[in-house]
Amino acid sequence: MSMKVTKFGPWGGAGGDYRDVQVAPYRLVRLTIRSGDTVDGISFTYIGIDGLVYHMGHWGSDGGVPHEIHLGLLDFVMEISGTTGMWVSGISNVLRSLKITTLKRTYGPYGNPKAGIPFSFSVDGSDRITGFFVRAGFITDAIGVYVRHC
Repeated sequence: MSMKVTKFGPWGGAGGDYRDVQVAPYRLVRLTIRSGDTVDGISFTYIGIDGLVYHMGHWGSDGGVPHEIHLGLLDFVMEISGTTGMWVSGISNVLRSLKITTLKRTYGPYGNPKAGIPFSFSVDGSDRITGFFVRAGFITDAIGVYVRHC
């Protein structure tokens, strides 16, 4: 069985610092999104293709309210969607909202889904969204995903 991991995105702006995983992600275990009027920050735990557990983040700020998503053994992220756009004066094209859709349920949207331009990325079949990379400073400027193909 061959396994390939591919990056898609990011969606959002070019501000902040580039943040990425240490080892290509095999399975997403937990995700924490902090949000208020925008997506303030993100952190997640994943199992790498090397079989080890990695804790990434917290990328962005500690503002907003934390929302935790715990994925069971038979639950996988199949889609992310949200909006990107202007936040406050001088801070343009950031991640305004984020929604996570798994096999079992939808989480969010977190942030302000009425602000900005919509984006959406989904997988099907045996593909899975297994991790994230971002641009983040004071808040989350952009988000991209890792997809495992089986």
